[in-house]
Amino acid sequence: MKEEYIVYQSKIKQIGLSFLGLLMVIVCLFVLLAGVVETQYLMIGIGLIGGLFFGACEIFILKQVFVGKKLVVLTSEGFYDYSSALATKDRLIPWSGIEKIENKSMAGQTFVSAYLKEPDPILSQLSTFQKKAISANVAMGFGEINVNLQSAKNCTNDDLLSRMNRYLDPSPAGEFAETNQVSSN
Repeated sequence: MKEEYIVYQSKIKQIGLSFLGLLMVIVCLFVLLAGVVETQYLMIGIGLIGGLFFGACEIFILKQVFVGKKLVVLTSEGFYDYSSALATKDRLIPWSGIEKIENKSMAGQTFVSAYLKEPDPILSQLSTFQKKAISANVAMGFGEINVNLQSAKNCTNDDLLSRMNRYLDPSPAGEFAETNQVSSN
């Protein structure tokens, strides 16, 4: 039986994203102050809305830096995807329900795309937004589950694809005996 394999989010990448978010909050603050000084209501509105939006994003990003978020968890039964807003989160995607797994690219970003044999039982448990977005992805040629590893630590799309195919392959050749957990540091 294979051990659990976890891909964590990179704290360094999150800190870099946090600095960009902080920069956007500062820019919005300057826009707000310029609007107040010149009595420009449009600039005040843009500064307030931008400041609130980017401030909320900054809080969310900083929280993730300290929590050590999991992006993907592979188990002998299936996998859990936490990598995006469309992720299935705590819903197990069983290996037996997967038709194929491959790398797919769109707009310069690569995903590990899983195609389900019977998508309805899994997709019926998701929100309406997730269902519509997944339907759009399928219409563009992607699988129902798309794992985004852009912020992953010590794991590339090819690494994850290889590991997932090992779990998917029931033959002894699909077994592996290396350390299967990526550090959260």
